[in-house]
Amino acid sequence: MSASANRIWRQLPEEIRIAASKLFWAEPNGTGKQILSASLAKAKNLREVTVRKAPIERLANWTAGTLSLPEPIVDELLKNYLLHEHRAVIVSFLELLKIPHADGMIDEAFDLATLSDEQIQKAARSLLESADRMGAVLYLKYIVLQGGPWVAVEEVLAAEE
Repeated sequence: MSASANRIWRQLPEEIRIAASKLFWAEPNGTGKQILSASLAKAKNLREVTVRKAPIERLANWTAGTLSLPEPIVDELLKNYLLHEHRAVIVSFLELLKIPHADGMIDEAFDLATLSDEQIQKAARSLLESADRMGAVLYLKYIVLQGGPWVAVEEVLAAEE
């Protein structure tokens, strides 16, 4: 089965989906809120205005309980959750690879093509041995979705399952 943000979303425990959803809805100007509101309205058979006026707690529960959402929205939910709850995992991975970054955000001048599959896989294996294994697995699954050199991580994840 091919990797997708929705597949990762469905595999997460409900409490993590709720936490990620709360972060998303708490953002003052999240770009995907209108799209997600429309998706939730359709999934829950509600009017869109009802969804837009719902409190964050209800929105988070509806979002977490909807297991098939627009892919870009789920990607944003996962990214925001990782940056908020598992930034140390991201920083650790980037430092293992000696990638210049600003608190987990890769320096735009860095050329990812300079990384070898072996370097990436070694860093991924080291990350999986960290104290935050759940965060490491989620982050590694997420970066595989980003394509490019990160697809090398898929082999490490497959060996772990």
